[in-house]
Amino acid sequence: MKTLVNIISREHPVAAYLFVKEHFEEGDNLLFISANDSFDCITPLVKVLHIDPGVVQRIVLRRDSDSYTYERICRTINANVNNDTQYYVNLAGGSRYMALSVQHVFSNYHSVFFYTQTHQNLIVRTIFDNSIYDNDDQIIPINYRMTLAEYFEVYGLSHNLDSLDPLISNETKARQMFNLFSKQQLRSSDYKILDVLREKYRGWKYLKIAEAEQPSNDKMTPIPNLSKFLDYINFSPMETGVLNQNELDYLTGGWFEEYVYHLIKNVVNPDDIAIGVHIDGCTEIRHDNELDVTFIKNNQLYVIECKSGISSESMFNEIVYKVSALKGVLLGVDCNSYIFSLKKDTSGDLKKIAAYMGIVFCDYDCLTKEDKLRKVLKQMLK
Repeated sequence: MKTLVNIISREHPVAAYLFVKEHFEEGDNLLFISANDSFDCITPLVKVLHIDPGVVQRIVLRRDSDSYTYERICRTINANVNNDTQYYVNLAGGSRYMALSVQHVFSNYHSVFFYTQTHQNLIVRTIFDNSIYDNDDQIIPINYRMTLAEYFEVYGLSHNLDSLDPLISNETKARQMFNLFSKQQLRSSDYKILDVLREKYRGWKYLKIAEAEQPSNDKMTPIPNLSKFLDYINFSPMETGVLNQNELDYLTGGWFEEYVYHLIKNVVNPDDIAIGVHIDGCTEIRHDNELDVTFIKNNQLYVIECKSGISSESMFNEIVYKVSALKGVLLGVDCNSYIFSLKKDTSGDLKKIAAYMGIVFCDYDCLTKEDKLRKVLKQMLK
C-alpha cells in the first residue's frame, strides 16, 4: 500500500490525473496538496477518477501567504505525513516554490519522486542524491489516453458530449462544399443568398423553402432562387421542402467545421474528436462556450475555431481574443489553440497577431496548399 502525492493547481490538474491513472492500485491512498485558491479543483478530480473519497486526504494552505512562504508550507505538510507510509510524490503542478517545499519535506520520509511531463506524455522517476552522473533517472511513457469528457471534467467543466447533433454531411460532401468555396465556384447571387440565410434565418428551427422564395409574411426577407441554389450545390434537405435549424447552420458556415472535422479525423487520427461542443465553467456566472472542432491526442487538447470567412482585421482580433480567453480561463496549459479560415493572409500580419496570443492561424494558403497544410498537421501529429 502506498500514498500518491500530487500538488494541485487550477491551471494544470491533468498532470495529477495522469499520474494517478498510471500508478494507483487498489488499497492505495491519495494526498492532494493545494493553495487555498485551488482546493476546489480536488473534488472534480476525485469524481472523474471514480475513487472512494474515503482514501483521499487534502492539505490546503488556507492563507495566501502560506502558499509562498517556504517554512509555512513545510510545517503544514510535515504535520500531516508520517514515517509509516510509502509516498509516491509527483512534483508537477503548482508553483516551483511549492514543488521545492514538497520535495524538501518528503525527502525526510520513505518517498519516491516523479515528475509528470504532460507535453511529452512522460513520467520521470528520479532520485535526489549527491550523484548526478549515474544516470539513474527513469523515463516512463504514459500509456493512459484521456477522452474529451475526462479532460473537461478534470477541469470542472460541464459539457454536452452525450447529446451532440449528428453531422449533416459525410467526408465526400464536406470536400465538395470546400471546393465550391475555396475554388470560387459560387456566383455572386449565391453569396447573396447565403448572406440572407445567415443574417435573417440562422437560428430558425425550420424554414419552408417555398415560403422563403415567395413569402406570405411581409416581415420575411425573400430568397427567390433558394431551390436553384440548393440544387447547384447538390444539397438535399432531410425533409423535402424544409431546411431545419442544423441545416441552416450548416449552409451558413457549419459545412466548414465539418470539413475540418473530417480532415483532422482522417489525417491526425485523434483519440477522441467532436464538433460543436458546448462547455461551461460551472461558476455562479454561467457562460456557454462553443468549441467548433475539438479533439484530444496523446492527452493533449486541441481546439480549432473555424471561420470560413473573416471580413476585417477587427473581426479577426475578436476571434483571437475569444480563443485566447478560452485557453487561459477554462482549458488550461495543455490546450493547443488554432484558427482555420479561408481568409487570405498575404502579408502574414494575422498569423503574427495569432502567434502573439499563442494561437496558430491556418489561412487560405495553408488549407489549399498541401505542403503548408501538411506542416500544420505534422505539428499536431507530434
